[in-house]
Amino acid sequence: MSTTWGPAAGAALRAYVLQHAANADAGLQRVADISRATGTKPSVYSKWFAGTEQPSVSSLEKLAPVIKAPLPELLVLACRVRAEDLGMESAPEAPEVLGHPLARELDAMLAEDSPLTAAERSEIEGFFDRYLEPYRRAMKTKSRRRAS
Repeated sequence: MSTTWGPAAGAALRAYVLQHAANADAGLQRVADISRATGTKPSVYSKWFAGTEQPSVSSLEKLAPVIKAPLPELLVLACRVRAEDLGMESAPEAPEVLGHPLARELDAMLAEDSPLTAAERSEIEGFFDRYLEPYRRAMKTKSRRRAS
């Protein structure tokens, strides 16, 4: 990766930030969500991700804990420091997004801080328990066959 800020660096930072945010388990699916969580205007992120404005160190310091990303990696991706200067062999890559987006959304819906009522969450859980029962039975049978 180049240490020069521009569109390619902005795109790499965008992929890294959005994928870390998705894995952060905090309902951060979109730039608007990240913007709200950090108190930074969405237009600032748009400029970063387009490579037209380089993120400041203080902005990256606010962002890192929100998306649960190591600050040194963000500094490298934002071209504030070279990977070699931090003892890294290469620039970090965006992590693989964990789980299916629907599973992450369902987790958010069923969380205690969900806008849904306890009764609504219970109804959804009951639906999925009934819907998944045939699958669960099939998986138990399959695991018993492997064990024998």
